[in-house]
Amino acid sequence: MREAAHVAAHATKTAMREMAKGNVWDEDDVTGVLVGELNAALRGQIGGFNWDAKILRHRKGIAAQERALGADILIQISTKGIGRDYEKGVLIQSKKVEPRSELSSNELKRLQEQCDTMLSHTPASYVFDYSSGGIRCSSANKISGTDAHALYEHCELTPFRFFFDFFRCTTGDRNVSNVLVDKVMARIATKAGSEPVAPAVLSLTVREG
Repeated sequence: MREAAHVAAHATKTAMREMAKGNVWDEDDVTGVLVGELNAALRGQIGGFNWDAKILRHRKGIAAQERALGADILIQISTKGIGRDYEKGVLIQSKKVEPRSELSSNELKRLQEQCDTMLSHTPASYVFDYSSGGIRCSSANKISGTDAHALYEHCELTPFRFFFDFFRCTTGDRNVSNVLVDKVMARIATKAGSEPVAPAVLSLTVREG
């Protein structure tokens, strides 16, 4: 699990280097690169585990979906083996704020509303801050209840710590899965009369072997 967390953390650094070089810039494009890097890095055997990763639907036009979930990324993981048999997920809202930069009052209010929406679905909700210095992570509960204009400085978790805790089962929610996304999509479709679009989803299957 520690080795896999290091691999995931390295993938986040690769994605942020692409942003720092200007190869991607807009937040949703950076999210696509990040999910792609994680997908590629976690495929194959890592530390005695076999990983199978796939990205589900991710494209522009997810505003209604994002309002309903409060998140633009859903990560889920499942593992099956002796002593390990679980499936769980987390919701993530991503922002792009550099160190020593601040969100405006309106931007912070919007982020806190998104955190509250995620938390209405699950306590396993997080914020990722993209910056040229790398990704920093925080619980949505902290950001929701904090005057976090300086978002980078308020995100206390490194990517390694986030993924290590997630992989070793100290964080995550069994109710956060594609089922949750499907329910939200169906609810939006009913209200809007059209088919909504899913957020970026990274699905990881771990089999001991």
